[in-house]
Amino acid sequence: MSRFARVAVLSLAGLLLAGATLPAGAQNKSRARAKAAPDERAAGIDEALRVSGLRNHLTRVRLRLKQTIDDNNPNLDADVRRWLWRTLDLAFSPDAYAKPVKQALFDNYDADFLTRVLVWYNFPAGRKMVRLEQSGAEPGQSQARNRYLATLENRQPSEERLVAIFRIDEASRASEGTFGAIRAVVIGWNRGIEQVMSEQAQQRAAQGEIARDVFRAQMRDTVSEEVLRELMYTYRGASDAELRAYAEFLESDAGKWFFS
Repeated sequence: MSRFARVAVLSLAGLLLAGATLPAGAQNKSRARAKAAPDERAAGIDEALRVSGLRNHLTRVRLRLKQTIDDNNPNLDADVRRWLWRTLDLAFSPDAYAKPVKQALFDNYDADFLTRVLVWYNFPAGRKMVRLEQSGAEPGQSQARNRYLATLENRQPSEERLVAIFRIDEASRASEGTFGAIRAVVIGWNRGIEQVMSEQAQQRAAQGEIARDVFRAQMRDTVSEEVLRELMYTYRGASDAELRAYAEFLESDAGKWFFS
């Protein structure tokens, strides 16, 4: 499960169920790590979170969640929708997100990886990716995105560009994190409802688990497709070479340490 998904599970469980804990990201503990004072480590991680715009990724997950709910529940009661939106905004707030991410990076601190992350995001290409991601996270872009994607029907992107987008999606856990967050919301919602269901109703709900598994598989494909379309729009201002360089960074040991 990606860090984004773990944060979603932690936050929503805290709101709806209480008592959840966040597992630290799996890392290779046998690798020798450079030592640094706690204050120095914290300062370096704070700087990496700042320059990387990593919070933009969470904002995009929250926007995808809301869009998915809207698309699949056009008749959702207005009061329920407002409550759910407030819940998502709280669960995916910068503070709720940054604290466990920072702790996971601190627990698995690697001075070399941190330096390489900071170097990448201070390169012109790294700064450009952050600007594009920040712009892509701004609300009210649905129409502009649809117009841009429509132009691609007659002007297909190069194979190199498509491959780079796929690599960025996989390495940044964009689709995986979004699907994990959606699944966390559904689980939290269902468990909250089950608390007030009769025992017989709970048994019937358990029998529907197979059908829900089929739905989840279909939803995963839908989410992946929508995320890839979104990334095509978000990175439209980047060259194929810049996208390839970004994918290579995300797939590097330092990129995996920062995003996994």
